Amino acid sequence: MLSISYTIISFVFSMILMIVYFSKDRINYVENKIYSFIVVATFISCLIEIISFCLVQIGVASDSFIYITTMKVLFLGFLTWLYLFSLYTVTTGQKLRGVLKKNKFPIKNLSLAFTIMVLIIMFLPIEISETNGLLLPVGTSVNLIYILASLCIVVMIISMILSRAYLKNKKYIPIYLLIILFAVVLVVQKIFPEFFLVNTAFVIIAFVMYFTIENPDMKMVEELIENRKIIERSSEEKSVFLFKVSQGLREPVNNIDKQIEKYKQGIKKKEEIDLVIDDISRNNQKINYLINDVLGVTSFDSRNIKKVENTYNIYSILEDIKRRAKSYVKDNIEYNFTVVNNMPRELYGDAIKLKQVLMSILINSLKNTEKGFVNIDVNAITKFDVCRIVIVIEDSGNGFDMKIINDILSQDAKIDDAEYLKMEKLDVDLKLAYKIIKLLGGTMYIKSDVGTGTKVIITLDQYIVMNEDLEHESRVDSYIQARSGGKKILIVSENEEEIRKIKAVLAKRGYDIYTSMFGQDCINRIKNKEKYDIILIDDDMTLMSGFSVLEELNKLKNNSKKVVMLGSKKMFIAKHYIKDGFDATVDKEKMQTELIKTLNKM
Repeated sequence: MLSISYTIISFVFSMILMIVYFSKDRINYVENKIYSFIVVATFISCLIEIISFCLVQIGVASDSFIYITTMKVLFLGFLTWLYLFSLYTVTTGQKLRGVLKKNKFPIKNLSLAFTIMVLIIMFLPIEISETNGLLLPVGTSVNLIYILASLCIVVMIISMILSRAYLKNKKYIPIYLLIILFAVVLVVQKIFPEFFLVNTAFVIIAFVMYFTIENPDMKMVEELIENRKIIERSSEEKSVFLFKVSQGLREPVNNIDKQIEKYKQGIKKKEEIDLVIDDISRNNQKINYLINDVLGVTSFDSRNIKKVENTYNIYSILEDIKRRAKSYVKDNIEYNFTVVNNMPRELYGDAIKLKQVLMSILINSLKNTEKGFVNIDVNAITKFDVCRIVIVIEDSGNGFDMKIINDILSQDAKIDDAEYLKMEKLDVDLKLAYKIIKLLGGTMYIKSDVGTGTKVIITLDQYIVMNEDLEHESRVDSYIQARSGGKKILIVSENEEEIRKIKAVLAKRGYDIYTSMFGQDCINRIKNKEKYDIILIDDDMTLMSGFSVLEELNKLKNNSKKVVMLGSKKMFIAKHYIKDGFDATVDKEKMQTELIKTLNKM
């Protein structure tokens, strides 16, 4: 009687757990899906044990069909629970090892096979044997259940061995608890055969799992909201980077204009003309590089990327490079190592060679810079499943003669025997570094003059290791939208200070705010199916005016409300902007008072 009391208490707790778990919103990761079934299986298993006890109490014969069927179902309940828990163990291990990709663990296929085995067990014979006053099921079906249960345990053990490097992770707490509780249950069962505490152990484990699985309740949604803010800051970093590179195009364009002006002034000497042509060619080369190899996201083509199955954490690689390079920094050198947060953490590629190249160039810069600075700036542009890493290493060191640079950049990607030997070392020269980058499928640009320092720009396209966070991004969006209740607003402006002021005004009102520093980025977002309730556009942008952005949005049949921000001097023609297609205008000088009023009307 005491044994069934534990089961009844366990049944009550399992019912509470089921109500609490299923009454809360959650994100459906693989573990969550499996855990949902575990919660239900725990509840049903306790219920079936109580029913079997009641059948005995009301005098149902142990050899009757209803009692034998109930016992089959009870034992199948135990087996189902173990099967689900073994699935949890395997998927947890695969996820921690980075093997589980895109939520594609074959649960459906395995569940179909398990269902077939369950049907076979239901039709196999079972008998009830009375031993020391206890009714115990025996027979072919029970033996098969024991075999399958043992197989589940073996699978769990193998999974833990494969994932032994992650055994300290909190996700393994329920597995350790299973081992401990089952050992206790077996000892108790041996000493007191009338105590049947399997379901009690199941309930305890299910309760503990609630606190170790991913996103069990809305508390995790709050973390996702915070994570979205981090992602948005990363997006801003990308916009700032693209804007700076775009601005960087002005330098070579201005240089070309100056050289053309020299030519127009009537220089006649061949040497002077050759210098002008060389200078125009160098600046043209930089323009082409920035447009095609850095900013040219339209050139992203996954077919051209080196297919490497190795995965690596880009932030870990960069942090290690930063730490190692510090030992080469001289006292009178200003050393800056900046890495943006907008890169995916896991990428496919050859991390060893990438690390070797970056370390070599960085060490070379530090060694050849006696005073001044060495700056490393790492950015990224992502498009679909590809990430373009852009690394700029700049120093105020000795620099190189143009002939040396031309010699480096004219090399093909073929590596000779002597260079293969050099690759065994950590430090390689610039010529070999250039070849390695080309072999990895990347590009490398060098700008340098003797005595004025060196600037190296490396771009490398890598596949992104897709994970469940990206896969469920739309679900996260809906959570955030539902919780905040605010409209989704995109601010488009080249003025960082202006963006900060607008965000400060809107953040207090609970709006979901996104930013972009130039018009084409806004257009690209809409092309990529991003949706906003309101797009707030600054009319005073150099690369693309507010009206030009509006025209492109209209071509895309975008349904967002468009609000243009105008300077006070343009407010007298505000009606013309409305006539041209904007939904509203806002005076930038009266932003604090006018903006909220305008948005509230939409």
